[in-house]
Amino acid sequence: MSPIPALWAGLIAGLAVAMQVGAVSLLLIEAAVVSGRRAGVAAGMGVATVDFGFAAVAAAASGVAGAALARYAPEIRVAGALVLAVVAVYGLATFSREGGPPAAPAVTGAPRLLYARFVAITAVNPLTIASFAAVAAALSLGGPGAAAAFAVGAGAASAGWHLMLTLAAGQAGRWISPRVRRGLAIGGRLLVLAIAAHLALR
Repeated sequence: MSPIPALWAGLIAGLAVAMQVGAVSLLLIEAAVVSGRRAGVAAGMGVATVDFGFAAVAAAASGVAGAALARYAPEIRVAGALVLAVVAVYGLATFSREGGPPAAPAVTGAPRLLYARFVAITAVNPLTIASFAAVAAALSLGGPGAAAAFAVGAGAASAGWHLMLTLAAGQAGRWISPRVRRGLAIGGRLLVLAIAAHLALR
């Protein structure tokens, strides 16, 4: 496959992976609402960085990456579930103690800290690299030029989607009342906890 079709394939795959609604998306929206647009964008770029890295590994190794990951998939799922559960439970516990909006570290702090936290949270999600590995294997990318183009496309699509998502959430956060924000925070924590349980038990 030549680089231009590989770039388009990466754009489509990156957008498809980024648009999936899951625990990371919920936390990302909350980060933008709670900490503002600048911090939300930084968190979104953390997610996009990992998407780019996973796409690059998947494109370079093709089907080998998916096979290697499948061997340790249960352990990776449990590790990811534990991280998400800690984030959710900490937020709920903080809410109970203080009676205000949960302030879990994952969604608060300076932009550079949120970037690093979302890199870590996204990196423990095995579904991302598995998705890119499946697409890369199906396409038979071949040479390094096509592999690089695929990774760039996936990273660009992820960055674009998460930029729009966090900017919209950050703008909405300026108009949401504290009471509504508390309700959304509790609901988001419970959903993240449910997703963690599903990951651990599947």
